[in-house]
Amino acid sequence: MAKSANLSNGVAPIWVETGDGDFTPTRTCIGFFVEVAGDVTFTTGGNTITRAFLDSQLVTCQVDSFSATGTTATGICALVI
Repeated sequence: MAKSANLSNGVAPIWVETGDGDFTPTRTCIGFFVEVAGDVTFTTGGNTITRAFLDSQLVTCQVDSFSATGTTATGICALVI
């Protein structure tokens, strides 16, 4: 029986530190975690978005890339599968 794409990548996402700068995941990003509150600028579906997030906030969404420009939050980890 063949494994589905998600099963072959693992059931739970892998956390990858973005370095709080420009970052483009090499795997499918299904969300991110913000350790210290602030703005995060990211691209999803061709749209660039900047939003404020709280300390220790977990966000579920598809992210194509993160941008250092406009980002003030720190401790950002991408959740990839």
